[in-house]
Amino acid sequence: MARLHLIVDGIFEADRRIFLPEGPRSTYSAAAKSLLIESGKEKILVDTGLGTVPYDPKFDAIRRVQRVTRTKSQGIKVGLARLGVQPEQITAVVNTHLHNAHSGGNNLFANAQFYISRSEFRFIDRSIGEDPNQTAYITENYNRLKSVNEMKGEYQITDEVRVMATPGHTTGHQSVVISNGKKKLVYSGDVAPLRENLTGRVAMSGCDRRAAIDSMNRLLEIKNADWIFSHDRRQLSLSNAYTPKR
Repeated sequence: MARLHLIVDGIFEADRRIFLPEGPRSTYSAAAKSLLIESGKEKILVDTGLGTVPYDPKFDAIRRVQRVTRTKSQGIKVGLARLGVQPEQITAVVNTHLHNAHSGGNNLFANAQFYISRSEFRFIDRSIGEDPNQTAYITENYNRLKSVNEMKGEYQITDEVRVMATPGHTTGHQSVVISNGKKKLVYSGDVAPLRENLTGRVAMSGCDRRAAIDSMNRLLEIKNADWIFSHDRRQLSLSNAYTPKR
């Protein structure tokens, strides 16, 4: 049986319409999370939180919009330490995608194999080409990594840990499914960042919202699965995992 631990990196303020585009404008205190999976000899981290924005003028726009608060018990390194795990013990990192809220701590894990969709890199090149001042990607989070596996489609990291291509939010978005006997856990990433995205079948803002709904529906076909949403502040522990109604 895999052992699972949800780690909260911090809380950041965002316009709620980023997550629910048709809703009213309001400020939402969103959580940035990582999931630690201990499966056999592997210690797998899904997403690495917000990290710290580099002090470089080219990232001033990101720094203005990304205001992060952390309690003493929050932060990726703190969360791992509370579990008795050091960053160098992480053997694999799966980035659902490379937006800064999901890859900000990548450089902490020098010994890890990184599993990132090949399509994500192509999407980044296009996005930055179209808007050099975009605030979603920080290249330093991924261009210095030593061991990057550019993946395509669905693949297994262990017998218990499966990664699915779930495009929509970005073309290279992927989600993680963990099997523990008959029960499963879906880490949806930004297919469904909040519970309302799933219950209302509403895609968050992204490159192809229709494709995101298709990805959501494919994940919903997984039976006996609880869900963890990437930014829902009501889910700060696995005890708050959500079981979709059928």
